[in-house]
Amino acid sequence: MIKFLFPLWGLLLWNTTVKGQQVAYQKPKAATDSLVPAKEIILKGKVFSGDERTGMPGVTARVKVGNKGTTTLVDGSYSLKVHENSTVIFSQMGYISQQIPVNGRTSMDVYLEKDVKSLNETVIIGYGTQKRANVLGAVTAVNAADIEDLPVANLGTALQNKVPGVSIGQTSGKPGATTSLTIRNPVTWASTGSTTDPLFVIDGFQLTKQDFDNLDATQIESVTFLKDAAASIYGARGANGVILVKTKMGKPGKPRISYAGSYGISSATYIPEMLSGYDQAIQLNNKYTSLKDADANKYYTPDELAYLKTHNNNWIDDVWKSSHLTRHTISVSGGTDRITFFAGGNYYKENGNVGDLYVTKYGLRMGINAKIIDNLTTSISFSTDNALTNRPAPKTVQSGLTEQSDQMSATVSALLLTPGWVPMYIDGRPVYSSVPGWHPQELIKTGSYSKLKSQGQTINASLDYKLPAVKGLTFRVQYGRNTRTNFGKEYYLPYSLYNFVREGTHNTSQNVIFTNQLTTTNPSTLIKNGNLMTESYGGTSSYQLNESVSYDRTFGKHAVNLILVAEQSESQTDNFDTRRETVVIPGIDQLFAFSQDKTLYDNSGSAGEGGRKSYLGRVNYAFMDKFLLEATFRADASPNFPKTSQWGYFPSVAIGWKLSEEPFFKEHVRFVNDFKVRFQVGLTGNDAVRNYQYKERYTQTTGMLFGSTLTSGLNNNDIPNPSITWERALYKNLGFDGTFFNRRFNFAIDLYHRYNYDMLMQPTSTVPTTFGGGISDQNYGRLKSWGLEAMLNYNGSITNDLKFTTAINFSISDNKVIRKYYGAGDTAWKNPIGRRTDNGLEGYKSTGILRSQQEVDAFMAKNPGWTIDGQPLVPGYMNYADINKDGKIDENDKTRIAPRGGSLFGVGFILGASWKTLKLSANIGLQVGGYEAYDKTARTPATENQRSLAIWKDSWSPDNPNAKYPLINSPLIKEVSDFWVRSGTTMRVNNMMLSYGLPQALSARWKIPDLRVFVTGTNLWSIINNQPYKDPATNLAVDYPALRTYTFGLNLSL
Repeated sequence: MIKFLFPLWGLLLWNTTVKGQQVAYQKPKAATDSLVPAKEIILKGKVFSGDERTGMPGVTARVKVGNKGTTTLVDGSYSLKVHENSTVIFSQMGYISQQIPVNGRTSMDVYLEKDVKSLNETVIIGYGTQKRANVLGAVTAVNAADIEDLPVANLGTALQNKVPGVSIGQTSGKPGATTSLTIRNPVTWASTGSTTDPLFVIDGFQLTKQDFDNLDATQIESVTFLKDAAASIYGARGANGVILVKTKMGKPGKPRISYAGSYGISSATYIPEMLSGYDQAIQLNNKYTSLKDADANKYYTPDELAYLKTHNNNWIDDVWKSSHLTRHTISVSGGTDRITFFAGGNYYKENGNVGDLYVTKYGLRMGINAKIIDNLTTSISFSTDNALTNRPAPKTVQSGLTEQSDQMSATVSALLLTPGWVPMYIDGRPVYSSVPGWHPQELIKTGSYSKLKSQGQTINASLDYKLPAVKGLTFRVQYGRNTRTNFGKEYYLPYSLYNFVREGTHNTSQNVIFTNQLTTTNPSTLIKNGNLMTESYGGTSSYQLNESVSYDRTFGKHAVNLILVAEQSESQTDNFDTRRETVVIPGIDQLFAFSQDKTLYDNSGSAGEGGRKSYLGRVNYAFMDKFLLEATFRADASPNFPKTSQWGYFPSVAIGWKLSEEPFFKEHVRFVNDFKVRFQVGLTGNDAVRNYQYKERYTQTTGMLFGSTLTSGLNNNDIPNPSITWERALYKNLGFDGTFFNRRFNFAIDLYHRYNYDMLMQPTSTVPTTFGGGISDQNYGRLKSWGLEAMLNYNGSITNDLKFTTAINFSISDNKVIRKYYGAGDTAWKNPIGRRTDNGLEGYKSTGILRSQQEVDAFMAKNPGWTIDGQPLVPGYMNYADINKDGKIDENDKTRIAPRGGSLFGVGFILGASWKTLKLSANIGLQVGGYEAYDKTARTPATENQRSLAIWKDSWSPDNPNAKYPLINSPLIKEVSDFWVRSGTTMRVNNMMLSYGLPQALSARWKIPDLRVFVTGTNLWSIINNQPYKDPATNLAVDYPALRTYTFGLNLSL
């Protein structure tokens, strides 16, 4: 096997030879110049960017032998006097240099390709940049080129599966749904006000996740993730990690206009199969038979069953439709060596699959960098984003079955769960049925909606002055202001449904044969649907002011970089909402169209303000560019704590050693090009908790009686905690970075440990209800977390035209509770101390289905009086283990049935191949381990008013004693038990892309710098899914489905 594998390295490494079982790297032979005097000629031409196909200004063109040279002009043109047999070197930072023999030519155009390694040498870190080779923390950067073509409504979705240790999930499949985004699985126990979201910093300005989600990927240059101790420079705000975004600001060169447009079609990845009306009736008859129910009216009779065999309605088929999305972006950028600019606009619209569901986003971003005078530069940017989401939803519907109150998911669940014998319309009139009790399609026709309109503006300006008298000393001031308004509007109108005569010999309330005759006593039913209108307004305004001084110098073998920053920020919020009931003028969605009766009014409002003050510093020192040291310190002041603990102090220190620079390493480990060991330890804090818990707080109440008069007053909220202080976390990170085999491979490995202490949480002890308040959070909890992350990238080629790229990332993490409040009456297995926060799955231990009366009799002979949830055993019931040995099964027999719920580890695969200008890439995610139970919709069998998933067709009956599932009325079957638990391992193709670019020869001939067409598929399919009744990307089977999207697009630059 080894003898077979080793020759394959020759293909993989190309410039190598294989001798036996040893691989030796061969350096490419350098070009040589003839020293014989030759004729001089004038060489002219242009230098183009190989990927963007635009003229490149500032490229150095020099003769390899001698000192002749020049630089290209704004359009990329050059003219150089050379010998006819010379070799000319073309070079620019960030691009792979080319050495080209002249061979007597007088005209020569050159294309430079981007140097991936060089581009990664400088990365964005907190309050500055740093050479990749000198980064000492857990820092991962994503280039916007890897995500800008994906047809997604928010930036988080495009980053899925690209960064180890970063968990990104969709909250729903519906248009406008946000993503959940966490770094290294943070934990919070605070009662309210806390969050696990990371900090989002856009061009140095600390903003919100909403601002991040509204960014357009085509206007982004890079996204950088700071994890754990690497985020210590952000102190209290960096407890959950930091995401840094740098937007595009233009480059020197002639103005370049770029356009990207795409059109996509979306459909559900999976719509669950439901029981037909006929199968539902059969299931219910089996239930009544097993119970020996003597009430004949409950049974579905032969005439009804015959009718149901040929009449089955599936409401979702009548409402669900394919949706589409469009996306357009246009930008112009360019400039000179003194001023550069960028301006871009974007538009995105995605229609939903139900009614008039849609989300629209559009925005504008512009910026300018200018050198005012020597040593004085300025940067100014402005952006605005707008978003409108419209949902044709009912007044919030909550269902114990679906475990959700999301309006669009409630609509989908109603379409799926309505029994198959209920038609949606008869002779054009909408049909009323007690379940769901409303009519999704008719509601859509009323024009009822829930809308949210968001608008944000951000201005960011900075001024940098390099002091001429002190080389390397720079003063900087940056000011940013952000305003955002959110306007919500809900309009819920009543509508009527019709009651039709039902026939059949079944119980009159459950007859399933619908006629086209209306009932005489009650021909219609009014569905109130709230019959109301609400409007809500929320406005926020914030600013951030940074003043800093930095010093960057190299003295021989010593390199020093120092920065000191003073930071101040303030924010204000205003909220107002109003409600009116009972529509008076239908069709007008304004408040005046509703009743003016003051008893049907409801108005409320609130306001808030906050502020922070911080001082921070960082020093980086490098000796011989081999031994590295970094130290940071930050002091934060928070208004959430009393003066005695208002300030928090957060230091960190990191060291690094480039072993690859050592002579012994270079001599003995020649296949490794770069290798660095780094270690960092840092302290962060968290103040994202409920405000002012150290003070007495009151709310208005009307609960006091003086005589017979109800009087308003103030009510104390909670017992204050005057000692409340910061949550803190101590981070340690050991990392290894390197490249090998001529830098075709690069890797990064991080092992981390986190110790959270003084975690805020509410005690489980209670105060008497007569007190009228609660208990504030206490600094009590302690938690240890640890994990490993690894990333391996490969960039190689078989020929100059055929290239391959592979990126694999891996992450595994776990934690253990050291101290936490928990219920005094909890059983031992519920005690969280010493266990992970994911305490596994709780439920019943099943012992199997009792498949015959003989099995029931044999069991009862050994266990007389046995009941399950108070019911005696019958054939077809699922039986359970008696955990507390009391001879019956009830709530007290629940126990831990799976050691963990979440996955054990995750792996991401980014695969790519290209041949000339044809490129193919794929993004695949793998989650391994853990356990997951079937959701409640899957565990719930059919009832008289609601159908179930089709999996229940294989349930126990006298004719099907070996069924997969028990009798549908088996006690506790809807509860979680190990019968429903499956492996949590999933593997999914997140997206694939195929693109074709205009060849360089045609690009130059047609004078089109860049023309590329592409097709992408997102959310494509699951390779491994242990819950086949639903898509693993959805929480519940009857939620709004996950969507598969195919997009066709065009990128063009002029």
